[in-house]
Amino acid sequence: MPEGILQSFVAEWLGVFVDPSKRVYWAYLLSAGLIAFAWLIFLRGHDFGAAFRLIFARAVWWSPSARADYALMGINGALMILLSPRLLGKATVAFLVFEGLHDVFDGRPLLLVDAAAWQVAGAFTLSLFVLDDFARYWVHRWLHTMPLLWSFHRVHHSATVLNPITVFRTHPVEAVVFTVRGAIVQGATVALFFFLFGDKVTLVTVLGANFLSFVFNVLGSNLRHSPVPIWFWRPVERVLMSPAQHQVHHSVAPEHYNRNYGVVLAFWDWAFGTHCYSERDKRLEYGLGAGAGEFPHRLRVLYLEPFAQALRRFSINTRIVTMPMTRGRSTTALCVLLAGALLLSPSILPANEGVVNIYSARKEALILPLLERFETETGIRFRLVTGKADGLLKRLEIEGELSPADVFITVDAGRLQRAKEAGVLQPVRSQLIETVVPESLRDKDNYWFGVSRRARTIIYAKGRVDPSQFSTYEALADPQWKGKLCIRSSGNIYNQSLVASMIVANGIEKTEAWARGLVANFARPPAGGDTDQLKAVAAGQCDVTLVNTYYLGRLLTSHKQKEREIGTKLGLYWPNQADGDRGAHVNVSGVGVTQHAKNIDAARKLLEFLVTKASQSWYAEVNNEYPVVVGATVSDILIGFGPFKADSLNLTKLGENNAAAVRLMDRAGWR
Repeated sequence: MPEGILQSFVAEWLGVFVDPSKRVYWAYLLSAGLIAFAWLIFLRGHDFGAAFRLIFARAVWWSPSARADYALMGINGALMILLSPRLLGKATVAFLVFEGLHDVFDGRPLLLVDAAAWQVAGAFTLSLFVLDDFARYWVHRWLHTMPLLWSFHRVHHSATVLNPITVFRTHPVEAVVFTVRGAIVQGATVALFFFLFGDKVTLVTVLGANFLSFVFNVLGSNLRHSPVPIWFWRPVERVLMSPAQHQVHHSVAPEHYNRNYGVVLAFWDWAFGTHCYSERDKRLEYGLGAGAGEFPHRLRVLYLEPFAQALRRFSINTRIVTMPMTRGRSTTALCVLLAGALLLSPSILPANEGVVNIYSARKEALILPLLERFETETGIRFRLVTGKADGLLKRLEIEGELSPADVFITVDAGRLQRAKEAGVLQPVRSQLIETVVPESLRDKDNYWFGVSRRARTIIYAKGRVDPSQFSTYEALADPQWKGKLCIRSSGNIYNQSLVASMIVANGIEKTEAWARGLVANFARPPAGGDTDQLKAVAAGQCDVTLVNTYYLGRLLTSHKQKEREIGTKLGLYWPNQADGDRGAHVNVSGVGVTQHAKNIDAARKLLEFLVTKASQSWYAEVNNEYPVVVGATVSDILIGFGPFKADSLNLTKLGENNAAAVRLMDRAGWR
């Protein structure tokens, strides 16, 4: 085993005693010891010597059962270091749930928009704690009631003596089950809260641990596995699981079977019929009980016998034959298990060279052909992950330095700025990029730059609207457009960036007054995407909308005749074109190198490839977006839209004013 890996194993094993998020953090062990002494001396009448002998008895800390606990803790720690990167993670679950919510809802629902940050933090901390505990109850219950799972969970219950390290006495299969459980529950909860409350979501912590978990651990969680049976008053034991109640759960007495599955809250047991009060002043016997068969504390039995039992459970309905496990064969199998896990560890695999890993919010069809050309021309292979922009951004945040991504491609300067502020991008200097991409279309600190332009402009119904009535974005708030305007929700980043540009141009007060006037002119509540707004105008549900130009281009070039017919019913008007006015609002799809990119040179080459004239012309032809590089050819559709003056505002300002724009839209009633 390489020295670096051995060091990481040792650090991981020792780390559980210095990490406040772990049950056996030294301060929690100390507090448990103090509570145990106080209980025995002041409430049970022991003198100090008797209390000391009970707590630190050799039978508790150096029995065959205890020594097996320590060995399992060490071996399982090594196995989980190797296996964890290959298991379902919280980041993956959070990404999938976050993206799924964006698929169901357009933008974000305005839930408790005025809630204080401390209220959101409190609700998040409590929800995460309670939902996690609820899931622990059910998984623990299934480990007992499902025969296949019990084959592995019985390793934990084979302990005949309890001490705080017994919590680590689990089979790796059970550890995997609980790891996946935590990923699902915690990842989904994180995604839901970030979707509903955004940047207000924080966890209330003490020393980096969930506040409620910290309290639970400080108040003696380690006494659950201890020789000290501390009980609570019965009304309390209906809500909170006392140490003595968990010791009842380990009891071999038949009346205690399948009782007290809860971890922190006994309420779940009380609610679902598995509750049992603590047995005061009753000596309990632990283990698997009579008739359970021999289950000694030897490692080869603890690790391999559960697999044999699981197979035997299937043998009733199948013809699987299990061979007897001899000492030599079982020891060899255990070594193979450890060696196989070691070989699968990503920490010892060589890093891939000549590869660039891409997270892209652009649909695969809109970026894949360009990436294939890049691979052909440079020989640098690519790996592409596509998804919703906000979901990918949150995935980068959660993955942190473990993220495989080198490049992040997304739409809208507001999102690019969010990525910058979230710390998931790094500045990249390139003379080529700084020469060909206008300063207004790239971040002032070189964290990102645009690769295509899109204009958000006025679209109207031909025949029902005289385009001479238009002039500016501001004029759309005039009463003459009352009941005639369709538009997307305020949760849409395109609208947020438009409002942010108007804040820069006109200030908060004037822009808010404009937004209120715009809301008064809505023909219907905001709903759907840009294409839905275009279809609504064509269908006569409204007369005017604001969309990105490429959505109209898609309709006009669609292979579906019905969509092309919709496009021909619509006209385009460029606002704010008068002398001295700022011009039409433009935005970008953009790209940046991730903070923890492993292949920076390959990433830089990709970025430079995206601003070549050939790539820019491809974007313009296929996506009907305007190039950022002067001189690149554009599609006939874009030529047909006519020339226009674009707002020269540096797009960094859109991201910097995004939060103010969202608050303003909320106050104006733009839902």
